[in-house]
Amino acid sequence: MEGDLQAIPLTEVLELVHAHRRSGVLEVRTGPLPLTLRFALGEVVGASILDWEGPDALFAFPLHPEEGTFRFVPKRPPEAAQALMPFSVLLGEWARVNDEWDRFRTLIDSPSRVLEAIRPGEPYGAFLGGKSVRAAAKAWGVPLIIAMERAYMGVREGDLYPLRRYAWYALRIKKKNRTLEEFGHLVTLLDGTRNLGEIIAQGVPVGLVRRYLVQGLASGKLAPPGRGWLLRDLTWEMEKEEEA
Repeated sequence: MEGDLQAIPLTEVLELVHAHRRSGVLEVRTGPLPLTLRFALGEVVGASILDWEGPDALFAFPLHPEEGTFRFVPKRPPEAAQALMPFSVLLGEWARVNDEWDRFRTLIDSPSRVLEAIRPGEPYGAFLGGKSVRAAAKAWGVPLIIAMERAYMGVREGDLYPLRRYAWYALRIKKKNRTLEEFGHLVTLLDGTRNLGEIIAQGVPVGLVRRYLVQGLASGKLAPPGRGWLLRDLTWEMEKEEEA
């Protein structure tokens, strides 16, 4: 079973697999962003965006993409596979968290954005010295969406200030492969001696670096640890970049 999400909405595809108690893997793609859903007897037992797995990854993917494709491959369910949560609950939570992401991103374009605490002390001590929302989530030991909510409140109340950099600025990439002419100058700088922030500081546009990363991650030519959440954050940032 495969098709176009413009013809069959993702929610209908999910309902169909659930109603027929199918087991297998559903691959969904909207733009460069892929989602893999694993079903056992119609229940979702696993979800991932590349190497980013679990509910955080699932709920960060759009439930109502305007375009994209899907493909379902039947497979025998793994033994003792447990649903992430009951199907109807999962759909409701997915929709709710999607709405929360839309709200939070009016002030913070992605969890990779680095924020600085205006004043020391809790609850924003995790951001002292400049930290991303993802780093704060790890420091707090909370789900990413909870960290994003706290960060949103901090920015809204003036306790946190978004800096003009992202967590992925720290990446070092060594790449000598031939690439599209658009990225020619950038690739000559990717010799592993500088991180991406240093390359951007030399005058390479942020948008160009972002497009290069998205292309490389989506094609599998770039595979740093955390490539799933990195691709999700970059696509979020590109959406805000297009709106500006």
